[in-house]
Amino acid sequence: MLSEQRENAVSGVETLKKMISLLATCIGLAVIVIGLNYAVDVFRLIFTLLHTPASLTDPIAQLATSFGGKAFDIKLTERTIPLANLIALLIYCFGVLLSALLTMALMQTGAKIVSLTAGDRHAVKQLLRSAFGCRARPNDDAAEQKRTIRD
Repeated sequence: MLSEQRENAVSGVETLKKMISLLATCIGLAVIVIGLNYAVDVFRLIFTLLHTPASLTDPIAQLATSFGGKAFDIKLTERTIPLANLIALLIYCFGVLLSALLTMALMQTGAKIVSLTAGDRHAVKQLLRSAFGCRARPNDDAAEQKRTIRD
């Protein structure tokens, strides 16, 4: 009777552990999908700016006027160099680069969560073998791995 209660308690704890692991894996996958969505948005913005650079003039002009506008212009004898526009362009490009890096970090964090919570590494290896075919030689035996290291 006591052993049955222990087995039920152990199976209950194992079930709870698996459910928490499943929940954490789902959260990790959701973080990956959110990061992928943001990455698509950032790269769509970059490609839009590459195809139609004129669409960048309005945001750059607004950003330049927000921190001083013509006060930063350098006046030469022949022409005036709009330094505020150059600073605004650098700030804008830095913002896009920072957004891309944060998006990639978000996706990497989701992948690490999934990697840490998905405990069945053997299933992942089998999945990779089935995906890439028999090009990869399976190394299941530890002795075989040591032998290949010595060679």
